[in-house]
This record gives sequence, C-alpha cells and structure tokens, in this order.
Amino acid sequence: MSEVVNEPAVQPQNGIKGLRHWRYDMLAGLQVAMVSLPLSLAIAIASGAPPVAGLISAIIAGLIFPLLGGAYVTISGPAAGLAPALLAGMLTLGSGDLAAGYPLLLVAICLTGFVQVILSALKAGKYAIFLPATVVEGMLAAIGVMIIIKQLPLLIGVKAVPTKSILAALANLPGYFLRLDVKVFLLGGICLFLMFFFNRSKNRWIKRLPAPVLVAGVGIALGYLFQFEPNQLIKVPDQILHGVTLPNFSGVWERQDLWWSVIVIVITLTLIDGIESLATIAAVDKIDPFQRKSNPNVTLRAMGVSNMLSSLAGGLTIIPGGVKSRANIDAGGRTLWANAYNAVFLLVFTLLGTGLINRIPLATLAAIIIYVGWRLCQPGVFSKTYGIGKDQFVIFVGTITAILVTDLLMGILLGVLAEFLLLLYLLMPSFRYVLRGHLTFRRSFEFLRAHLSGLLKSPVIKVKTIEQAGKETCEVSLSSVVCFNLLHLDKVLALLPRHADVALVVTESGKIIDHTAMEYLHHFREECLREGRSCTIQGMENYYPFSQHSLSARMPDVQLMRQEETLSERQQQMSEIAGRYDLVFSPGIETTLNAQDFVYFRRGDNKQKRNVMSGLYKGRQVKLFDYSHTRAPDYYSEHRHTLIIVGPLEKAIPDFIVAPAHYLERYLVGYREVAVDDAVDNRREFSQIYRVYTKNDADIRGYLTDELIQFFMDNPKFYMEVRGTMCLAFRPDKELEQVSTIPILFSFADLCDKTHAQAGTA
Repeated sequence: MSEVVNEPAVQPQNGIKGLRHWRYDMLAGLQVAMVSLPLSLAIAIASGAPPVAGLISAIIAGLIFPLLGGAYVTISGPAAGLAPALLAGMLTLGSGDLAAGYPLLLVAICLTGFVQVILSALKAGKYAIFLPATVVEGMLAAIGVMIIIKQLPLLIGVKAVPTKSILAALANLPGYFLRLDVKVFLLGGICLFLMFFFNRSKNRWIKRLPAPVLVAGVGIALGYLFQFEPNQLIKVPDQILHGVTLPNFSGVWERQDLWWSVIVIVITLTLIDGIESLATIAAVDKIDPFQRKSNPNVTLRAMGVSNMLSSLAGGLTIIPGGVKSRANIDAGGRTLWANAYNAVFLLVFTLLGTGLINRIPLATLAAIIIYVGWRLCQPGVFSKTYGIGKDQFVIFVGTITAILVTDLLMGILLGVLAEFLLLLYLLMPSFRYVLRGHLTFRRSFEFLRAHLSGLLKSPVIKVKTIEQAGKETCEVSLSSVVCFNLLHLDKVLALLPRHADVALVVTESGKIIDHTAMEYLHHFREECLREGRSCTIQGMENYYPFSQHSLSARMPDVQLMRQEETLSERQQQMSEIAGRYDLVFSPGIETTLNAQDFVYFRRGDNKQKRNVMSGLYKGRQVKLFDYSHTRAPDYYSEHRHTLIIVGPLEKAIPDFIVAPAHYLERYLVGYREVAVDDAVDNRREFSQIYRVYTKNDADIRGYLTDELIQFFMDNPKFYMEVRGTMCLAFRPDKELEQVSTIPILFSFADLCDKTHAQAGTA
C-alpha cells in the first residue's frame, strides 16, 4: 500500500490567508458562475426587473461578500425567494408600471441594506429564533407557489399582465392557456422536464455540469431550431453599463404618498431577506466539509452593504443562495474567495458572450425558475410538515394561505399570530369545565394570564453547577419552552462556561415544548458535541409527543394516552428480523447525534433514525436502523439509507474509510487516499471500484484482509467507515435496504469482528 495524496488538513480561512486556496476556489467559482448566469437572469425576469440587473447584483455580491462576509463557502447573489416581493413592490411604487416602479424600488432596496447594517450592529440576527420554524417554512412554500403561478405564462409564450395579487394572477391563467404558443410551450415543457431529469439523475457524467447550464444550452439549441423571434429571447445590452438603472431618490423624497409604501417594502424585504439569509447560512454550514460555523450578524452586515451598493448600480437584493452554495461545495470551493472568482467569470461571460446569452429563450429561463419554485413547495414539503404534527401542519397551511390571500408581510405576521393563539389554545383548560361548573370564569382568565406570561417570560427556573465524575456540569432547570421565549434561554446558555457539560432538566412546572424549541434544543446538543462536551436532556420522558417525529411538540398532559403504534409492513418485517437475531426493535423516530464523529453523519440536517434494531449480536453490540437526512438546497428531500454500526470493539482500529468511486470525497477532510496493492487479481479489481482513505498516516494493511476485499467485491458499492472502536457500513447506491437483503449487513458485522481479530494477531 502506498500513499498517493499527501496534503495536510488545513482549516481554510477567509481574507488574505484564504488566497492560498486559489486553485480550489477558482475552479469552484467557474462552476458557480455557470450556475449563476442563467439563474440570475431568470430571477431578474421573475422580479420584473431588466435581465441585466440580475447579473449586476451577482457580480457586486461576488466582489463585496469576500471582503465583509461572515460565512465560508456560502455564495451570495440575487435569490428567487425575493422575486415575488420585488415584483409587488415595483408594481406598488410604479402604480402598475414596472419601468416607472423599478428606479423607486431601488431606493427601497438601498434603505433595506442600510437597515440591515444597523441591525447587524445591534446583533439582531439572534432575534430570528423568535419566528416559529413552521411559519418560516410556510413562507418559503408560499413563495414557491407564487413563483410558479407568475412564471407559467412565460413558459407558454404569453405576455402576462403584471399583477400584485396572486389570486388575480391565478384567475388569469385559464385565459393565458387559451392563447399559448405551441412552439414556446414545447420548448418550455422540454426545458422544465430536463430540469427535473438532470437534477434527479445519478449519472456522474450528467452531474458534472449543473442542470441550469445544460438546460440553457438545450434552450439555445431549440431556439435556433424553432427559429424564435427576438421578442421570445432574453435581451442583455452589448455594454453592461448601458443597462444600468439608477435609483430615483428624488422621486421618493418628493412624493410623500409613496413613503408608507416604501416603509412597508423595506420591512418586507428586511424580514424575508433576514429570515432566508440566516436559514441558508445555517443549512450551508451543515454541509461545509470543514465544519466551520458562520457568524450570522457579520453576514447580515455584508448583505446590507452589498444591497446598498447593488441598488446604487441598478441591481437586485442580495442574499446567500442555497443552490449556488451547494454547487460551490461540490466543486471544491474552500473560502469566500470563490464568490470573487464567480463574479470575475460572470463579468467575462457578460462582456464576451452577450451574443450567446441573448439567444437564451425566455421560456427556458421560466423553466429554470419554476423548478426552483417547485423545490420550495413540492409535496414533500407538506408531507414532512404533516409528519412533525398536525399542529404544525395547521400553522404551515395557514401561513401559506394567509400569504397568498394578503401579501408576504401580512401573511408572516398572521402565521406568527396563529402560532401564538394555537399555543394558548393548547394550554388552556377546555371550556366545557366552565360550562360544567368545574372552573369559574375568573379562574379561567387567571389561567389565560398565567399561560400568556409563560409563553413570553424566560423558561429558565434556575442554573446550578454540580460535579459529576470529576467534571463540571451546569444543570439548567426549565419550564415551558416555546419559540417566543427561546431568546431568554439562548442568552442563559451562551453564558455557561464553554468547558462544562450541560444538563437541561425539563421540570414538571413546564406545560409545553413546541416544535421550534425542540429544533433549538437538538441543534444546541449538536453544537455541544462539536465542542467536545456532553449535553443531556432530562425529564422529557414525562412529555407526550404530538406525533412520532423526534422534533414534534410535546406536553405533559395526563389525559393524553400513548396510542399503540400500528406498524407498517416494513416495520413488522424488521421486527421479525430483530426477533430472529435476538435484538430489540424500536419503530419510533429518534434524532441522531454524531457522538463518534463519523464523516457520513457530518453533513446535512434533520438527521433521524427509525426502525432501530439494537443489542448483542454474537457477543458484539450492533445497531441497525433506517437513517435519513436532508442537504441544502434539498431542504425537504430526504436521503435515506439502512445503516449498521458495530462496536465498541475490543481495541481501537486506526481510522480509515472504504468508499465506492468518489463518494463523500469533498467531506474527507484530514484523510489521505492510499493505493491498494493490486498485484493480486481481486485487489486489482477492488482498486478500480473502491477508494481507501486513512487518517494520521495510519497503516491499515492488516485490516484490509482478503476476506474483507472479497466481501466488497461480492457486494458492490458498499461504504465502510471505522472510527476508533466503532464501524459503520451501508450501501450508498441503495435507498432503504429491502428486508430480504438486511442479512447482508449482519454479514458485514461478522466480517468486522473477524477482520479485527485477524489484524490484532498479525
């Protein structure tokens, strides 16, 4: 075995020190630019702005963000999530005239940036935890619906009448379909189909180029074939400066009738921009191979400065983008300088490739942005929320409805109000107790006042420090924890000593823990784990969850009875297998904490395991379960596999990984690839299918036994990871294992023990 890669694991930094990674960031910037070009054009059109405005904002964001940003691999630029708000703002300020409204909207964008800078100085990013998580998801889903409805006319070749009301736009659709252009509809339908096909394809050659680039290329070719007219194609000026629109500050200042509208637009843009920015950087941090943590307040300041400069140059609002950030990570980007290279390449494309850009059909860009909208509101979004609990589904659907019927700002406020009223309803005794005389009106109002106070005041009852096993532990006693009092808890936890373990004790005085609080507690435990300290939650067994989801809301209501779970067919079969192997079976859903720091568990969010078999198997502890997680930008699409973990073994094994092809390559920070001695036939074939990685120059030759090699050859596309005394394995090319193939994972457990024993005697 010989070493083929020998590069130390360096924690890349931003600023001047980050320039040492220019090779990685430049290549990533090129790929991001190819994604950003069609996306920026499509977002500008969806916003009602000149197409070049999307490119201007993307270029400015790329040049400014590396100098000010508090993130690491996040790519900023115009975002589809703000397109409906920008279009509505433009129509409002221009009294229905997009051309007249755009210079006025630029003033609102500039003021939004100024407000963001002020908020960052006040460290207001932390206040985002006040917003119920389901309201935020409902806002994103509503934006997805709005994008689709507003872009459908462009997809079928009809020039739609701009309208602020989504209901009016929906009512106009039947008339638009009666006037559809067959050639445009055919091209748009093909491009939309290809967006789905390319994004879902697992072919490594197709995945080398981003889907928007491939679809734009197909659109250009079909546009030539169908001989599209200039009015069916995008129009970018030959000189980018010729397309610049300047903000009309004097127009806003002189018209006092616009002031209230501008204030509402600034509040709306600030709220949506802040919510989506913080959500995106948190999601991107979870897929950063180097596990770095962004600073939300610094990022908010960078977005504010970028927005002010973008508006002064005629550009759109700027926020971090999930699609482009994922493309950056997949391409190997390491620092924020990838943003700058992205901007440089975009500028080159714009200056030298205007002729080709102007051959992109408008229907192609509509297909690209419709797919982005679909990702925000696909059925999986609804099923995921319903799985968390019916209470969250009510808030989710209510927020979407409120936004579509009113507007984004009012809809969000109504969603927050609905969450508050729902919590009060859940806490209040039933009115039938008053009617029966068991409870007086006065007493019921006292309950109402007490519960109202409990939703807003600090949930922390007391904090004390104790010694456990010679280590300092901070014990925090809690009452009800909900989104509206999380800020108090966050302040207390931030003041705890960073070296101490934490024990969160949910006391009997608590009445409810809502979904947002459950998410917060889970993320806090993950953060403690990354810092090398433990965090336990005690007393949760006295709270009854609203659903089987591990992060569902829960209450200690004595009248709630645990319903006997009805097992699905898969669960029944897995229960039978567990019995066959003398293992304990648990069908519930549990959150997954990466205590062993497995590389596979580092990426993604919403990490959950279900259908867990655990216990002793041939004298060794095993745990086999169905695992799922989400990854940005697929916030609602679950990636699922059936995993087995074996251990602890009798003694530690050097860390190493056996992975098919290039699987997880970007996440193997600190690992070195090694070559397998291919003098023997089976090892030669093995080295063509698998890659082997080690850590800390470990010699693992004794563990790659002929029997282990043969197992990997008999069961292609297996993934194996060893961390100390623990072994993890699964098949990446499978989703959930068929029940009939689960014994293969137990065969691996047999082999894991044998390999350890043979290596130990070698």
